Amino acid sequence: MTLIICLAVILPFNSQIVFAQQKDTVSKLTVVQKKSLKSVSLESYEKFKASVKPLIAEMGAKQIVGLGEGTHGTAEFYKLRYYISRILIEEKGFNHVAFENDVAEMWLMNQQLNQATDVMALMKKYMIGIWQNKETKELLDWIRIYNKSHKKKVSVNGIDFPVQKPDIDMITLLLKKAGINSFYEEVERLNVAAHFQDEAWFGMNRKDFKVDWKLLNQYCSQGYFTADSLEQQVSKIEMETSLRSDLLLAISNLKQGFEPFKPKSKYVQRDSIMAHNTALMIKGKEDKVIIWAHDAHLGKKEIYDNSVGGTGKYLLKLFPNNYFVLGTGTAMGEFGATTDARAVNTTVMLPYKLEEPIKGSWEELLGTLTKTNVYFFTKAFNPNNLVKPQRFIGYGTKSGVSLYDKVNLAELYDAFLFVKQSHAATMF
Repeated sequence: MTLIICLAVILPFNSQIVFAQQKDTVSKLTVVQKKSLKSVSLESYEKFKASVKPLIAEMGAKQIVGLGEGTHGTAEFYKLRYYISRILIEEKGFNHVAFENDVAEMWLMNQQLNQATDVMALMKKYMIGIWQNKETKELLDWIRIYNKSHKKKVSVNGIDFPVQKPDIDMITLLLKKAGINSFYEEVERLNVAAHFQDEAWFGMNRKDFKVDWKLLNQYCSQGYFTADSLEQQVSKIEMETSLRSDLLLAISNLKQGFEPFKPKSKYVQRDSIMAHNTALMIKGKEDKVIIWAHDAHLGKKEIYDNSVGGTGKYLLKLFPNNYFVLGTGTAMGEFGATTDARAVNTTVMLPYKLEEPIKGSWEELLGTLTKTNVYFFTKAFNPNNLVKPQRFIGYGTKSGVSLYDKVNLAELYDAFLFVKQSHAATMF
């Protein structure tokens, strides 16, 4: 996935910023509200915390907060989301941090996180390459410390479904905990299907790999129906509520991955599934979720002619008026990226230089501000509902014109945090 943010040439005009449209358009001035911009301090956690109090007040009133990233490899996006997550946990009672990562992988990681002696090893085993950096590790290290002294524990979670084998590991572990020994054949069939699917997923990063689509379809289709049957059987067995809930979660995640291979399968948007998986974390009013994912997913509507994103839209349908999303962006510097076709746990992110923002984009506009790091509430900043290109960079190496899409920031995000000069995430 690849993604974008945008800006324009700025001229001061009283308390407002006036900027010109691109030269090939009719000469027309549009106004955004300069007074709505709030400076953000990156010097330390305490200074950052003091600079974002109004933002935290808005976020804290919601049950779900989406913390977006304009690229999958910018150090500041990870660092500042760690800061925000810490504040929301300490002061607003949030107790789940969910990543754009596989559900079962993060469940397995969560089982070991608080006792692990090597967090980095856990991250390399269970998190895809975009999260394998020192900035994300700061958050996980802090959660471990927090959990040692607090009764209400913070869990780490996943909302995605790219790989299947972790679901098998999760199911096997839970069946053993529940003392159930009657599903050996079903689990073995699922294991074979998961192997074929994961082999193809990882294989797409190799130029010499060829997918046997006929065999893949055969095994994964069988895998779907086996998982569906297992789900029905598990639902009828008496066991501890939490065990059944986790078992059904793993089986559901398997079905999500196998679904495209089912005969006459109907297309189900990835973003609707990620919203569904997020909703499963909410078991009561005491549950409050922070999501780390891309701007494109967490935005309140799709981009690229409704072909990408929209997890935020689905969350708003599931939790009306109870979702807040922060977008993030940058204008210049470096970002981490990979040439892998699929982001997996073996993906290595390397630093690449950001291309200059295109003219007329939000990045260009914000990049000309005298304040280097700011946040703003989008409706206050853009009261005239101006539409300009925004850059959406995923984990790929490109950062040019092809990654932009024209958006109204106020339609996508509740607030936006902009770092003018950014750096590539610090990889292990």
